[in-house]
Amino acid sequence: MKLKELIIDSQKGMSLQRHFKRDEIWFVSQGECKVKFKAVGDNEFNEHHLKLHDVFKVSQEDWHQIFNPFEEECRIIEIQYGDETSEEDIERLEFYKGNNE
Repeated sequence: MKLKELIIDSQKGMSLQRHFKRDEIWFVSQGECKVKFKAVGDNEFNEHHLKLHDVFKVSQEDWHQIFNPFEEECRIIEIQYGDETSEEDIERLEFYKGNNE
């Protein structure tokens, strides 16, 4: 198990990614954000709005991307658990376009 704090600055985001050996639980400890998400077996991506104190679960192989279109930074406590919590266990589909501006 691994515990991390993710800080997503205003108008920034993370890559669209998935993991094969771990699940994640996110707890929004400050601000709010949005998540582009597609669970295994789904045909389309959905967008979720996470607010302060919301909890969100990402299972192995679920595509997910956190981004922050809001003015305040967002902080998320991330709990990683599973067979392996290595930073190498990641497949990226695309990077967040707002990070290049």
